[in-house]
Amino acid sequence: MARQKKYAVRQAALLAVLVLIGAAAIGLLIHLITKGSGKKPAPNVGPAASDAPAATDTASASPDEFTEEPSAEPTEEPTPEPAAYNEIVPHSSAAASNYGFKTDLLVNGSTVKALPDGFDTISFLHDSEYTAVDGVLSFRGSCFRNDPYFGTATVDAGKLQQVWQHDTYSVPKGEGGNYSGVWTGTGWTGQALLVRWDSETRAVMNMYDSAKAKDGLIEVISATMDGNIYFYDLETGEPTRDKLTFGVPFKGSGTVDPRGWPILYVGQGDHYKESGKESKAYVISLIDGSVLATVGKKPDSFALRSFHAYDSAAIVDGNTDTLFYPAENGILYRVKLNTNFDKAAGTLTMSPEEPVKLRYKSIRSESGNYWLGYEASAVAWRNYLYLCDNSGFMQCVDVNTMKTMWVQDTWDDTNATPCLEEDPANHTAYLYVGNTLDNKMDSSGMGPVAFFKIDACTGEIIWQKEYRISSDKHVTGGFQGSAVLGRGELEGLVITTYSSVGNGYEGYVVAYDTKTGDEAWRFKVAGYTWCSPVAMYDANGKAYIIVCNCLGDVYVLDGHGQQLDKINLDSNIEASPVAFDNYIVIGTRVKGMFGLKIY
Repeated sequence: MARQKKYAVRQAALLAVLVLIGAAAIGLLIHLITKGSGKKPAPNVGPAASDAPAATDTASASPDEFTEEPSAEPTEEPTPEPAAYNEIVPHSSAAASNYGFKTDLLVNGSTVKALPDGFDTISFLHDSEYTAVDGVLSFRGSCFRNDPYFGTATVDAGKLQQVWQHDTYSVPKGEGGNYSGVWTGTGWTGQALLVRWDSETRAVMNMYDSAKAKDGLIEVISATMDGNIYFYDLETGEPTRDKLTFGVPFKGSGTVDPRGWPILYVGQGDHYKESGKESKAYVISLIDGSVLATVGKKPDSFALRSFHAYDSAAIVDGNTDTLFYPAENGILYRVKLNTNFDKAAGTLTMSPEEPVKLRYKSIRSESGNYWLGYEASAVAWRNYLYLCDNSGFMQCVDVNTMKTMWVQDTWDDTNATPCLEEDPANHTAYLYVGNTLDNKMDSSGMGPVAFFKIDACTGEIIWQKEYRISSDKHVTGGFQGSAVLGRGELEGLVITTYSSVGNGYEGYVVAYDTKTGDEAWRFKVAGYTWCSPVAMYDANGKAYIIVCNCLGDVYVLDGHGQQLDKINLDSNIEASPVAFDNYIVIGTRVKGMFGLKIY
């Protein structure tokens, strides 16, 4: 606040000197008084133009008046405006009508054209804001599904060492194996989850006392094909609580509630005739291990396919307490959960509403030569879900209307979960995904696959990289793994894996330039690779890429695709690894679960 003081002029001869000396002294005095009063000018606020005094030169100012400028105060950084993204306008190649794509929506038992009023408006958070606790809480990390790594690695040599190992077992196969044989260990996609619970939440869960007492405990949660859900300390491998036994296989990856609430969402991978073993998705309390709810239990009369497995990982919008679960029966389930978690009291309840169900069909599913259904996990961005299906289509769904916005042809069975890259400068985002060779192989087992970059707003294919590979009825070739979007020294690259089953079951790790699609580098591994790579980073952004294959090899590559180390776990690895700081967790088909460390 400007302050004024008047002085009488006693001697005309000293007027000029008084002007200069008095101005400096009085300005300092007023500054000290103002500072002592505790009063400050409002930040980022100045006088209106009509109130501003005319600019004056100190030497020529009236000797009776001097005005001090307000003291400089730090100004707050303005909150950045959210990026403005394009509306969803389908490219001509992504019109649903091109592929005979039709949907039906079931709400409260009635078929409707669009989601009626009264449902929550949903907008998914940015990937870095999606989860409220440290860790990797779903398949491929966040709702963008772009890297299952959390933390910072401290690495000298880029070498691996085994820290711990636990056995896994088996359960008999059901409908998915014609009731012949067993499901063993951890399979595709099979990624474990890593959670650093806060101390208050640890205190109310059924953990062992040693786990509850450990500050900074990072818990490994692994749902496996042997019908169990296991819990370990990431650093030591010591069990943190009793395993949960369901007696049905969990083939995909689970999801921990992104709010950091003690809830696990996980889907059954096979169907059984016995009562209680019907295929479904489970919502499990991690306070006491009880089942809070189930979703999509077989039979579902709205499904156009009878097989009801859940290989995908759930997506949860924490702001509205809404669950999204894509199923292999061809239905996308949307469920308002009505969850009540009282951390202080240690209570957790849930009363789900009737699921909203969206089903689809297309020219391929109608032909009878392709399966309906979702095995890939959904990517969530803004108010959209992106889903890839068994018949080779990617679908963009507006979750606030449950309408399909665009459909793009990804050629063949697309099991890999896409990863998403935001591009605020161009007001859009991009999806990266590849397909498998399942329905389009010739009599010699050969056929085409491709890795695509697709505009998330229009569905247009920006570029595609094509390969001719081999496949067979036992081991599917192509892109089974999901891509990593590079950062640090990998900025501008997207890294993925694919396999050609012939010629010795070859596998490849490939890094593409995200703008051009050109190969930056490739690395060949012996044996096919179904698992997805992980990129770990040190404090300077130096990258260490972890990739595994069917021979049990675990490779460490640097950011240029050069091998730094390799160890063998003596068992087929189809499940995707996951990492936190220097630690890596990998499940195998036969030899159990491993905890590794990079040093």
